[in-house]
Amino acid sequence: MALFVSRIYRKLNNLERKFANDPDQFVILRYLTFLFAIRYDRPSGVLQRTLWYCYRSVLLCVFSSYCYKAYWHMTHTAYNVSMFNILGTLWIFVGALVRVILFDRSVLARLERFLNDRSFRGMEQKVITARHTVQRQNNRYLVAVALALLLETFIFLGTNLMLQPEFMLVYNGRVVGGFAIQILYGFTTCYWGSLYVMIFFFIYVMLNAFREEMSIVVESFTHINQVFDHYHPYSDAPNTSTAQEQEFWDELRYRLKKNVQRHVQLLEHLVAFRAILGPFSFIQYYGSFMLIAYYCFIMMYKGITSLTVVYIGFIVFLIVESFLFCRIISEINDLVSHAQIGTVLYDMEWYNKLRFSTRFASDYRHVRSTMLIIICRTQTPLSFTINGLGTISMSRFTDLLNSSYTFLTMLVQFKREIASKLMEKAEN
Repeated sequence: MALFVSRIYRKLNNLERKFANDPDQFVILRYLTFLFAIRYDRPSGVLQRTLWYCYRSVLLCVFSSYCYKAYWHMTHTAYNVSMFNILGTLWIFVGALVRVILFDRSVLARLERFLNDRSFRGMEQKVITARHTVQRQNNRYLVAVALALLLETFIFLGTNLMLQPEFMLVYNGRVVGGFAIQILYGFTTCYWGSLYVMIFFFIYVMLNAFREEMSIVVESFTHINQVFDHYHPYSDAPNTSTAQEQEFWDELRYRLKKNVQRHVQLLEHLVAFRAILGPFSFIQYYGSFMLIAYYCFIMMYKGITSLTVVYIGFIVFLIVESFLFCRIISEINDLVSHAQIGTVLYDMEWYNKLRFSTRFASDYRHVRSTMLIIICRTQTPLSFTINGLGTISMSRFTDLLNSSYTFLTMLVQFKREIASKLMEKAEN
C-alpha cells in the first residue's frame, strides 16, 4: 500500500513539474476552459465543431429549464423556499453566463500571449525561478478548486438533488425522467455553479501572472543603480577616457529604455484588461454579497443539515474569491500606481550620482529628463474600479461583508413581516 501511494505521489509530482515547466503557463487553464465549454482554441473540422456546439446547447437547455421552473412557480405556487431556491440558482446561472461572455473575448487571448512571452530578463535564473514559482502556484490553484468543486458536486447529487424536487427536471410541477436523467440533470446544474467559481479563478491566475511581471519590472529599475555603482569610480576620476564614459551612458540609456518599454507594454495591456475587470468586478461584488446573504438566510431558516452543506461550501467559495480578488487587485494597484518605481528611482539618489559632461551633454540631458518624466508619471494612479463605482481595495472586501450582513437582516425582517401578516390573516 505504501509503495502504491509512493508511486502515485511520484507520478503526480512529475506531472506537476511538467506543467510548471511548460512554455505555455496557461495550459491547464486551456484544458479547463474546454471542459467547461467556454472556449475551444484548437482548430478542428466540421464534426468536432458540431459536437462542441451540441455540448454547449445541452448546457443552455438546462439554463432554459430553470427559467421555465422559475416562471411556473411564480405563476402557479405561493412564495416558498422551493421557489427562492430556483431563483437563487437562476441568479447563479445568469452570473455564470455573463462571466462567460466577459471571459471569452479576444483581449484575454492577447493578454495570455503577452504573459507567455518571457523574453524580458528571460535568461536570469532569479527571474526564471520566480516565474516558474508563480506558474506552479497557479496550476495548484486551478487543480485544487476543480477538485473541490467536484467534491461539492457529488455532495449535491447525494443530498439536495435526491431530497429537493426543485433541483430535478420537472414539467408542470411534476418530476420527469428516471434516475439517470436526474443525475445528469443535477450534474449539469452543478456545472453552472462550478462555472461561476471557475471563471473567477481563471481571471485570478492571469492577475497573479500579471502581478509577477509587474514585480519583475519594479525590481528591474533597481538594476539601474548597479550601473551607477559600477561606473562611479570612472565618472569621478579626472582622467576618465571617452570610451569608458561612452560605455557608461550607453549602458544607462539601454537599461532605462528596456525597463520603460516593458513598463509601457504592461500598462497598455493593463488598460485593455481593465475593460473586462470593470464589469467583472461589478458582478463579483454585487453578485457575491447578495448570494452570501441569501444562502446565510436559507441556513438560518433551515439550520445546518445535510441539505445546507452545499450552501456552506458555496459561501466559502464566494468569500474566498472575493478576498483574493480584492487582495490581488490591491497589490497590483500598489505596483501600477507606480509609487514603488518612483520610490526606487528616488532612493538610488541618481540626481547626486549623475555627472554633467560636456562631451556627452545630450546624453546627460536625455537621461535626466527621462528620470524626471518617469517620476512624474509614477505619481498618476491607474487603479481598478467596480465599473466606475469605486476603487477595488481590501476595504471593499470589508464593505462586501457589511453589505451581505445588511441584506441578510433585511431578508430576516422581511420574513418576519410576512409571517406576522399570515398569522393575522389566520386569526381573522
